[in-house]
Amino acid sequence: MEAYDLFGRTLTVTEANGLIHSTVEELFCDMSIEGEISGFRPASSGHWYFTLKDSGAQLDAAVFRSAQSGMMMPENGDLVIAKGSLSFYTKGGKLTFVIREMKKKGDGVLMEIIEKRKAYYRALGYFDEDKKKPIPDEIERLGVVTSPTGAAIRDILNITRRRAPSLPIIIFPSLVQGEGAAASIAMRIRQANLFDACSVLIVGRGGGSTEDLSCFSEPEVIEAIHDSSIPVISAVGHEIDWPISDFVADRRAPTPSAAAEIVTETIFRRRERLDKTLSEASSLIRGKLSEYSSRLERAMHSLTELEKKVLRYRGRVPSVDDLRKLLELRVRNAETRLYYAEDGIFELMETRLAANEKRLCGLKEEMRTAAAGKIREGKENILQLRKEASRAMMDCVKENKAMLSSALKETEALSPLSILSRGYSVTMDRSGRIIRKTSDVKKEDEIITRVMDGEIRSLVKEIV
Repeated sequence: MEAYDLFGRTLTVTEANGLIHSTVEELFCDMSIEGEISGFRPASSGHWYFTLKDSGAQLDAAVFRSAQSGMMMPENGDLVIAKGSLSFYTKGGKLTFVIREMKKKGDGVLMEIIEKRKAYYRALGYFDEDKKKPIPDEIERLGVVTSPTGAAIRDILNITRRRAPSLPIIIFPSLVQGEGAAASIAMRIRQANLFDACSVLIVGRGGGSTEDLSCFSEPEVIEAIHDSSIPVISAVGHEIDWPISDFVADRRAPTPSAAAEIVTETIFRRRERLDKTLSEASSLIRGKLSEYSSRLERAMHSLTELEKKVLRYRGRVPSVDDLRKLLELRVRNAETRLYYAEDGIFELMETRLAANEKRLCGLKEEMRTAAAGKIREGKENILQLRKEASRAMMDCVKENKAMLSSALKETEALSPLSILSRGYSVTMDRSGRIIRKTSDVKKEDEIITRVMDGEIRSLVKEIV
């Protein structure tokens, strides 16, 4: 300690506070104080600030966050025994008792009993990791042993409703503090196993004092959890609370809310993957619909062009009736020319016979014979002409049939019906307007789908 001549000179406030700080820090570095908690106020930094008081005085106290591990959270009115050091804040001139350890007065005996019980069950192998059952990924039903009116069940229901709303939950109502609580908890655990009621069992409650949580360290509860064929998650109190149920259970959760997150993790992740997959599928479908819409629009444009070509060529290609009439006209013309040829030959022969009749009188028999020969020759010529005319007529018919077949094939190739026969269809509204986009229709609209052999009328039920 720095020496000061307290009577020989005047100190500044800083010097005086420095002297007090050094004196307090060195003389009061390790002390225990009993008092009642008052004005408890946890700071946003995580530190605790309050006042220790008794009937005659009070002292400002603080518990820094680093010292809170394993320490119960105090409440106003708690009678505690605190161990720590006095600290004097030089700048502000404030004296504070900085606490390192703190427990409720009377909790010491209870904690000693719990520690002995913990050592006993550890020796029996109740805490061994190789004996713990895994929490299943697929949980069909969740069981919860807790108070039906406490904050714990509300937290569990809120989280499961948000993360896994389809998960069935069975609540096994139980006392969670006070006389009969341990027997009630153990009975509910055994009932859940007797009826094989669930896939996982959460056993727990919200925060409280060591005495409030002591029922989760009772032998009945420890044995029931150890004997359970259903995997058990212990979720008692806050992060700093460690009853024996946390050690013997198959899984420890720091809070009931954390237990709910553990059992819903697989379902929650599956929902996330499903949502992602649905989003990707929706995006893919929208892309495909856009692509198919563009292709349909191009196909409709091509169909329109084909229709224009059909209309343009329709005036050039004669109909079947026109071709038939043309062929009949050509046949009649050929027959007429044949008849005229026959008449010309007979007239020529008669003229020649008349002119030579006098000169050939003497040779009548010879001429008759010659005439008969000429007649036969004429008939043969007529037959030959008829054959040639028939061949010419058949050639003409074949030529016209080939032209007709070619024209029909070209017409069929250009016909929209030919496109429909290959599996395509055209969808129109009631007015006959072609539907190119999903925005062209709305739900309950009547639409007409034209296929190769007719029309299909439908009602729009859903637009995606």
